[in-house]
Amino acid sequence: MEKKEKDPIQTFDTLYTTNQIQIMKILLPFCDEQARRSLVVMIKFMELQYTISFTQKHPDAFHEAPLPFSLADVCEQIKAYCPPQLRSMLEQFQSMQSALKMYEDMKQMMELFQDSEGSGAGPFGSGDPTSMLLGFLSPEQQELFRMLSPGPGSPDTQAADEGTTDTDNPAQAAPS
Repeated sequence: MEKKEKDPIQTFDTLYTTNQIQIMKILLPFCDEQARRSLVVMIKFMELQYTISFTQKHPDAFHEAPLPFSLADVCEQIKAYCPPQLRSMLEQFQSMQSALKMYEDMKQMMELFQDSEGSGAGPFGSGDPTSMLLGFLSPEQQELFRMLSPGPGSPDTQAADEGTTDTDNPAQAAPS
């Protein structure tokens, strides 16, 4: 089951309001225009009163450690409350951050491969591609690969080096 993240706005509103105030907010759309104006002011005044009272009675409520600051998380959370132009700028910023992270990851990977080629050894063995690919195989698969691969000096390897095939060499061609 998925764990839902806390909505910071809903958490704040829940902490600094009462059920009575919430009921008045629910009834607000059902009131006529004049009553609605008065009710809005009264709701905000009651919220302010309750907030002042709460902070005075519960000073220990603010001893919780702050969350670690993450610019990416802040941008993601405020996007829903931004006008379209600012939202677009935040999305561009997030895209640039993502591209920069990908660049840094690729740079580290390239340095790893350059180090492995330079030293002749690395996470996949020597710098040649066959050794690198062998690193992905299990020991049994590696052994099978070596058994089926033509070794240096074998007729298949010599023919490939010379540009000829078995059918080009009458001595190695299969009998008809």
